[in-house]
Amino acid sequence: MDTSSLLKQALDYRADSLLQDWTSHVIAHWHSQHSLNDYEQHNLQQRMTVIVQALTPILLRTPVERFEFDPECALAEEVRLLVGEQARSGIQPAQTSYLIIALKQVLTQRLIAVAPSVAELSAALLWLEQVLDRLALFSFEAFVETRERIIVQQSLSLMELSTPVLRLWHQVLLLPLVGVLDTARARQLTERLLEAVTRHEALVTIIDVTGVPVLDTSVARHLMKTIDAARLLGTSIVMTGISPEGAQTLTKLGISFSDVTSRASLRAGIAEALYLVGRRISPIGQNGDVKP
Repeated sequence: MDTSSLLKQALDYRADSLLQDWTSHVIAHWHSQHSLNDYEQHNLQQRMTVIVQALTPILLRTPVERFEFDPECALAEEVRLLVGEQARSGIQPAQTSYLIIALKQVLTQRLIAVAPSVAELSAALLWLEQVLDRLALFSFEAFVETRERIIVQQSLSLMELSTPVLRLWHQVLLLPLVGVLDTARARQLTERLLEAVTRHEALVTIIDVTGVPVLDTSVARHLMKTIDAARLLGTSIVMTGISPEGAQTLTKLGISFSDVTSRASLRAGIAEALYLVGRRISPIGQNGDVKP
């Protein structure tokens, strides 16, 4: 009996229980680490059914010395969809890999039950191992790719949230900086600031660096490029929030913002910005009149 015939016999052996055996292995293993609700369990069983259907014709091929897995085939697409759902739901990659390991265990047991000789069993097991090991590697790669894509998307979202340009007053903008200022983030905040300056026709922009933990040469260089670009669009810059330690560090490094208006606090910076646009904040009198 050739390898394809033996594998077909193993797949047909108690065919109605093949999926059930595989599913029970996986769910029993997952329940110890990740609780599945009824919907997740039903969806997983549906995915596993389609995977078995797509895997069968591959296993029944004539064995070759080196099996190459086609990443564009129907089986690859189903595995990619399954591990993508798992990556988004927080399941660990080891649990995803166990899907293929459990299937290999089930099919190995069936081969042992139907193989007429040790030689035929060995040949079939070698082909099964080659196909499923390559499939397991592909599933892990697909999981990591999906997880990395999610992380990149989340990082971009956090970067957008961490560089808001706020309209503080008519023609007055506020750019509060929080966190580390690297090249990628500096490029993004420059683009967002220039867009906001143009949209609001801002005359004054306050750049507050209170939340920047380290002011060094690299950060100062990024800030100066942003300031120079904003000035070309006609906005004046008021910098606020430089700490005493940050001021000493910049002085020791020989970095000077002498041509940039600077105020110690955001409160003072807002007052300066309003002064530059001919506005001021005044208390309201008892009759509702604004005191001079």
